[in-house]
Amino acid sequence: MKNVIKRLLFAPKYRIKQLLRKTWITLFRPMLLKLERQDILRMDSEDAHFRMCAMSRRAQGKPISVLFACDAPDTFGMFESVYKSMADDPDFAPLIVTLPYKHSTLPAGQYKDAGMAAFCESRKIPFISGYEKENNEWLNPVSLMPDYVFFQTPYNVFPPMWSVQQISKLARVCYIPYASLLEKGELAAICHPEMFFRFAHLFFTECSLQKELLIAEFKDRYWVSRKRIVVSGHPKIDHLAEKKELCGKVWKRGKTKDIKRILWTPRWNTWDGTCHFFNYKDYFVEFCKGHHEVDFVFRPHSLCFQNFIKTGEMSLEQQRQMKQTYDMSANMSIDANFEYEDTFMTSDVLVSDFSSMLLEYLATGKPIIYTHRKNVFNDYGLKLSEGLYWVRNARELGDTLAMLLSGNDPLRQKREELMKVLYFIPEGGAGRFIKEYLKSDYRNV
Repeated sequence: MKNVIKRLLFAPKYRIKQLLRKTWITLFRPMLLKLERQDILRMDSEDAHFRMCAMSRRAQGKPISVLFACDAPDTFGMFESVYKSMADDPDFAPLIVTLPYKHSTLPAGQYKDAGMAAFCESRKIPFISGYEKENNEWLNPVSLMPDYVFFQTPYNVFPPMWSVQQISKLARVCYIPYASLLEKGELAAICHPEMFFRFAHLFFTECSLQKELLIAEFKDRYWVSRKRIVVSGHPKIDHLAEKKELCGKVWKRGKTKDIKRILWTPRWNTWDGTCHFFNYKDYFVEFCKGHHEVDFVFRPHSLCFQNFIKTGEMSLEQQRQMKQTYDMSANMSIDANFEYEDTFMTSDVLVSDFSSMLLEYLATGKPIIYTHRKNVFNDYGLKLSEGLYWVRNARELGDTLAMLLSGNDPLRQKREELMKVLYFIPEGGAGRFIKEYLKSDYRNV
């Protein structure tokens, strides 16, 4: 090792890259190959365990046990149609486990209860608590004997016994993207952590283009398999096919006719260089003062306010003052509801920066204004962006809003064309498709 360091220190610049590559191959490649072999053996062992358990449960006539590990009510839409489809099928025994989560926006070691249990109670959805605060005890997933487990995010937000590494020893881990990946580079690496995907057995994705992008992203990884990436469509847009009564309760004037309704969903952090909350927070306050023919809703990300407290960008007092401004306004509201389908469907236009909300809202057919600062779209996002009204400053935003509010929408036909390309909508919806896929997967072991 000393000789390697010496050669690097005294090598000409043009030779350093060659030496580093050679050093990597010599010292670390054998170690990586050993780890790969161990990981492949681990995957084979987990697969054998699943097959044995599945055959035993089938012989006993037991239903397929599916756990949904849930910590975030505002993204339950990713599971809702899947859960409902399974709950209506006697071949399944779906169960929601509510869990608090940890996050970098919280103090170290602190877990936050985001209200998942309260959400389930309000919707009369059966659940069990994964954590007992009184005793400071976490439910051991081993006691639940699951066949499949869905996580809401691919991040390390639970204690070790609920980590993807441990769960994969008990059951097949499944993942539905909580947010459609529209970005490339560093943001993509965050949304697709390799440590999670190594242990996931099935990844359900929105369309064929997203599948190919995912395969290309991990093309040199030994654990990638095309059969494990399943094009299912996205359960988050299944609600569009349902006939629900819309109430529009979040808007100050409800569903009053002749009132145009603008929804704003800004980014919750500021570190990545894209547009965010602070770029337009004051603009919209002034805009609404001068446009009484408009109702406006700001829907913050669930991490928004706690993040700004930690970063020092917005104190509790400043947040209180902002909320008071909205409360006192005749046409501004903050949407703090867990669900957002009603807000989506009763709005007339979305204003958003870089967010997966762009794709979800496009499915409504309504116009979208994209507030741009830095281009981080991947190929899928760039295709989507063809149907967006790009604005780069307050003047362009004002002009575009005026155009859309007047009824002029030049990109309407383009959005209709994109909807045929960017979405895969299986018969009966994505939730039913995923349920049937798991049933086939389980029976064919």
